[in-house]
Amino acid sequence: MTFDTGAAHGERGGSPSRSRRSILLGGAAALAVLFVGGAVVQLPRIETDLQSRVDERLAIDGFAATSSFSGQDGTLRCSAPLPDPAAAVAAAESVWGVRSAALDGSCTGDGATTTSNAVTTSAAPATTPATTVLQTTTLPPTTVAVTTTTAAPAVVFGAQFADGLIVLSGKVGSDLERFALVQRAQGAVAPANVINLVVVDPTTATVPPDSFGSFLNLMAAMPPNLVSGNLEWNGGSLVVSGSYIDDTGRAAFGAAAAAAGVAPTLTVRATATADQAAALEIELNALVAAEPILFDKGSTTISLSSLATVQKVAGIAKRYAGVSIDVRGHTDSEGDPGRNLTLSQQRAAAVRDALVVLGVPADQLTSQGFGLTQPILDAAGNEVPELSRRVVFGVTLA
Repeated sequence: MTFDTGAAHGERGGSPSRSRRSILLGGAAALAVLFVGGAVVQLPRIETDLQSRVDERLAIDGFAATSSFSGQDGTLRCSAPLPDPAAAVAAAESVWGVRSAALDGSCTGDGATTTSNAVTTSAAPATTPATTVLQTTTLPPTTVAVTTTTAAPAVVFGAQFADGLIVLSGKVGSDLERFALVQRAQGAVAPANVINLVVVDPTTATVPPDSFGSFLNLMAAMPPNLVSGNLEWNGGSLVVSGSYIDDTGRAAFGAAAAAAGVAPTLTVRATATADQAAALEIELNALVAAEPILFDKGSTTISLSSLATVQKVAGIAKRYAGVSIDVRGHTDSEGDPGRNLTLSQQRAAAVRDALVVLGVPADQLTSQGFGLTQPILDAAGNEVPELSRRVVFGVTLA
């Protein structure tokens, strides 16, 4: 996927005096059709995100452990046995989106792997060294009390929202329920940004209509109001948690949850460290390198095929407070330098305004255009025009 050739030949993208208001209105109109186009996102992005946030949580809590994920299920590995393994599991499972966490034997020191829902014990060795019995003592029988715990209800199905994506998972009892979940998710974000892992299992009980309707409403309320969120139907009730940018988003989602009879667990988004800001810049630019932001030929209108990408950019950009994100437009070296500079400035501004429409705080965003001054060259020193025409991002601590 490459940019159109409008910038390459210096085509005008509108008068330089075109107002920011008209660009914003154009961006809003284009975003109204976010359901068109976009590239399919694979599950490993979700696993990578879970690993990053769990590792951060473990480090904050003082655990020398790292995580890996298969779907929403994680395994913790340690450089040395932990003094309180159960607390490490609890810390990992407190991160939204994590369904379960298991401890590798390196964390317990006994070579066994344990999870929060089951305990695995090592079997006795197949052979035992011979011993000399010096004395035999008969002990009175003892009664061992067996303690049982009631496990939390298993998640029947859920919706996880992060980085502009909605991941649907679990089981439903009918094709109609599955269809309704997918349709509502695709109304909340671009269809390409919905990852559907839900399976139909006729043995799964049908969800009461009121509860199912509340689930759909809460799922649709996550993208406009939360940075991230996790919504589950556990077979008896709805459970929802998430993070928000400001009191406006918190109040709006809280009202939707109250209407559904649910008490959400909400926290304000984290403030970025210098390392997190640097990683955010790398992540944003890796995304647009794989999925370039395209524009209609010779204009500042974001192409329908790139609106799903812009939505993902917005989701990532909202992750942290305390960062400043600069949207940077570039063209190739073909055409009139002045016209190319103007077009690159206007396209960067169009992306900035689209991100504001999608909920990124305006005071975190700036934009600028560089025209043809920073081309991309191949190994022989020749320009690669389709790579030179690009929108990229710079991220710094605010």
